[in-house]
Amino acid sequence: MRGPRVLALSSPIYAHTLNAVPFLEGLTARGAEVHHGVATPWVGSLAVAAPDGSVHDTGPVPPFSPPGGRVRDVSARYAWLVADAVTRVRTVVRLVEEVRPDVVLTDSLGHAGALAAERLGVPWVSFGDGPLHFPDALTPPFGAGLPYRTPQPWVWRNTVVQVASRRVVMARAQQGYAALRASLGLPRRDVPVLEASLSPLLHLHCGAPELEYPRADLPDHVHFVGALRPPGPTGWRRPDWWDEVVAGHDGSVVLATQGTLRDDPAEVLAPTLAALRATGRAGVLTTGSGDPARLGGPGVVPDRLAGGPPRHGDGAGGARGPVAVERFVPYSAVLPHAGVFVTNGGWTGVLLALAHGVPVLQVGSTEEKADIGRRVEWAGAGLHLGGSRPRPRALARALARAEGTAYRAGARRVAASLATRDPGRDGAELVLGLLGQGWTNG
Repeated sequence: MRGPRVLALSSPIYAHTLNAVPFLEGLTARGAEVHHGVATPWVGSLAVAAPDGSVHDTGPVPPFSPPGGRVRDVSARYAWLVADAVTRVRTVVRLVEEVRPDVVLTDSLGHAGALAAERLGVPWVSFGDGPLHFPDALTPPFGAGLPYRTPQPWVWRNTVVQVASRRVVMARAQQGYAALRASLGLPRRDVPVLEASLSPLLHLHCGAPELEYPRADLPDHVHFVGALRPPGPTGWRRPDWWDEVVAGHDGSVVLATQGTLRDDPAEVLAPTLAALRATGRAGVLTTGSGDPARLGGPGVVPDRLAGGPPRHGDGAGGARGPVAVERFVPYSAVLPHAGVFVTNGGWTGVLLALAHGVPVLQVGSTEEKADIGRRVEWAGAGLHLGGSRPRPRALARALARAEGTAYRAGARRVAASLATRDPGRDGAELVLGLLGQGWTNG
């Protein structure tokens, strides 16, 4: 008798695609046959470590140009996701018919996968790798970047903003999603597009309850499964500067990242570099798709590019700490030595930092990132610093605050909860339990 067959169908975003891998690895270890439908640019890299024939091409990624402004950016991004699903869903339907899975796995933005599964009557499981989308009267609406407050005026605010979000901010995406359902012969659903791809059977949420706002009516099929640890590029080796920058500043080095969607260093990395130089701190900055040369890398940044000597009394005895800039460094390699993690707010990186007990300083208000920063702040595990291009002096002050005793303790509390959970193990067991196949403890 064959094991269960699982088909993961990812949205056209690299981070979300990569985040499905730990679940698939956990299922494979428990005897499942796994397949992964991914957008064209990532077929080759994912196929390297996957069983032959298990990675399937679902089509190219359409271009996206951020329009500028947080509200317009959120609106355009979700309209773009729905428009992508319109062109991707036909290929995905054919793939489901070809693979004939027992269950489909999608990320919470995987509209094409969820709709194909619904169209063909295949059960689907969703996983969340961002703020939890399930609504609640006390929870600030997604994308608003508002803090969690329970007094009645704030609850009224939530209701007003939620209505405005659905009728204005998400209007294009909502209309596109309704039209797509109709084109597939599916019945109309009066559900916000943000919740449309959340499974009614099983939702695996990456994170911990301590990092989410309380909800009075969270469905029983929602389970927190811990911090994602997606695979990185193979063959990475510690660079020549490692001992000078990281090992030489164990416990205090600052790790900073620009994220995977946005590559303008002026938003996070350039202000962080200036703040580190002004305070004499050591740091590791990763640019992702951006060019390290824009910040004086790759490697250790020369002093002449850093904006002058530290001010008197800043840093350890006024000593200047080295700062290295690279396109990629595994977070898991640096975080055991880090004092704080500076990020635009990518969920996977935030969870990894907190899993290591490292406080988080989330910078900026693009996409849903401010929502993530607010959750970190609410959990007492770090700070949110708004604005798209913070002043280095303000960022330096926020860095010092984030490393305070209270935020370190908050990060350790979240780390303790995350340590009891594992997406590959817990997610696989929950999926197999849903299928009635039973499971073995991993």
